[in-house]
Amino acid sequence: MKNDAGSNFTIADGLDAVSRGADTYYTDPEIDHALSPTAQFHISCGTFATSLVATLQHSDDNGVADSYIDEVAGYDNTVSVTLTASGEGDIYVPNPRERYSRVKLVLGGICVASVTNISGPLRSVDQG
Repeated sequence: MKNDAGSNFTIADGLDAVSRGADTYYTDPEIDHALSPTAQFHISCGTFATSLVATLQHSDDNGVADSYIDEVAGYDNTVSVTLTASGEGDIYVPNPRERYSRVKLVLGGICVASVTNISGPLRSVDQG
């Protein structure tokens, strides 16, 4: 985990860039919105075999008593990113629904993929 002193944003590896098989993976650490009002998850996929779907999830207690829930449209957060070839995408969380956010990554085959968590103070985000 790194802190950018110039912007006061925290940057952490949610998932390291390694080769992964077809399965479901979750970012760790999760983002605690009590400490960081906004967040961005940068998804990157290099070597690619099939499909990658990254979905934003939220929880009030980091999944202790209640499970993480998939984000739904209508809150100005990016709900999901789908890649069908090597590339990258971003999930923006300008309006967290609960205290914690994470990304669920579903791989349809072998893929070298990573997720970088970027969190910090309120900011203007280009969601273009």
